[in-house]
Amino acid sequence: MDPLTYSLCHKPVIGLFMFAASACAFPPLVQELPFALQQAGALASREFEAPVGKPYSLDLHFRFPSAAASLADEVVGSRHDESCGRAYQTISLAQRSGLGRPIPIHVLVREQETGAVALDKVFDTLCITSHGGPGFRKTRTAARFELARGKYILEVRSLESQSGLDGVQTSVSLVSGDRK
Repeated sequence: MDPLTYSLCHKPVIGLFMFAASACAFPPLVQELPFALQQAGALASREFEAPVGKPYSLDLHFRFPSAAASLADEVVGSRHDESCGRAYQTISLAQRSGLGRPIPIHVLVREQETGAVALDKVFDTLCITSHGGPGFRKTRTAARFELARGKYILEVRSLESQSGLDGVQTSVSLVSGDRK
């Protein structure tokens, strides 16, 4: 999506028509890059281009081998509520049920040309944000951050090995932070 199309998609009348015609679809910047959360220090890296300056979301995907494995999961979780935005230590034991386990990841985004750091931060991810689709899939939004238009290199590193993910395929995607 180019900046002009993105701009038109946010106009009141023409944006509605463009959205209805699927002209406002914003494809992922990075789609399901394998990311071995089962190993501490695992690294996923990819070059990408942000076509417009805006907020983007980094999603963790978990594809379970069966429905039973997905239901028995205690890592990703099974619910999302107001507790998800708080530090895990501040959530009471009773409120933690179904939130999953906190998963810390380090996210580094550098400009391709200059190597200048656009983002260097550790995110403590918590809670499921969606589930369903092929392969008994669950998704967790790990981070949300603003990027200017440009070409970048994304590096995502697992800071702790995550037990309980045997047979689970894990990946990371960088997507538009809104529906258009």
